[in-house]
Amino acid sequence: MAYDRYVAIVNPLLYTVAMTKGVCTMLVFGSCVGGLINSLTHTIGLVKLSFCGPNVIRHFFCDLPPLLKLSCSDTSTNELLLLIFSGVIAMLTFLTVMISYIFIVAAILRIRSAAGRRKAFSTCASHLTAVTLFYGSISFSYIQPSSQYSLEQEKVVSVFYTLVIPMLNPLIYSLRNKEVKDAVKRATTMKRFCP
Repeated sequence: MAYDRYVAIVNPLLYTVAMTKGVCTMLVFGSCVGGLINSLTHTIGLVKLSFCGPNVIRHFFCDLPPLLKLSCSDTSTNELLLLIFSGVIAMLTFLTVMISYIFIVAAILRIRSAAGRRKAFSTCASHLTAVTLFYGSISFSYIQPSSQYSLEQEKVVSVFYTLVIPMLNPLIYSLRNKEVKDAVKRATTMKRFCP
């Protein structure tokens, strides 16, 4: 989405030329291959572990950190792999988003009209809000040492990034809509003046 926003703002007249079906396919393919490599690495690492204790995962879904807590063998290699992969994936994707937004802001600042700048910033603000919420919760969940890991905190954070943020996305993106903004303004002014 960051690349899509970048192309739409920096080269709006060349959008259909830059965002071809091939480019979209390569972006999706790259994401799938990266996810496959990540999950395969962790799955192969889990196969080498032995599980001799309770077989109940005290979590909302079968995630890697709670699985590692169930193992009765040494999980230090798996924890290191989790930290490295999570850190690399988070940094690469975060840097991609930030670099594209640096170019976007530079392009927006070159727009002569204030209304055009405002419209371009509002287009990006919703995406940036969603990205910030998502990266914040994911980083808190996966990029931490195992000594700091708390299953109860992990449950709350995982509910946040798997349920709350996806439910907030339509709201965040609809706030760009003029009718929704007007409705929110009317609702807030009604609450202030009503007893």
